[in-house]
Amino acid sequence: MMQKMHIHLPGRMHMHKPNWHAIRVHMDHMVHDPRFWAAVALVVLFGLMILTTILSNDSSAPVNMTPFNPYWP
Repeated sequence: MMQKMHIHLPGRMHMHKPNWHAIRVHMDHMVHDPRFWAAVALVVLFGLMILTTILSNDSSAPVNMTPFNPYWP
């Protein structure tokens, strides 16, 4: 008769529980990295540029679709 084998992974006895200490340490390292804050600043600036573009669009103004001739006689 075959016996059941229990496979225990070292350090991962409870895979359903998050390791909050490891997560906290990882977040602490990430927050103290200057590249993280540079990326956050870029995301905020791009978001503000997109928001400004959306809010400054005047949809009631007529759109002038007349082509411009650069070689005016």
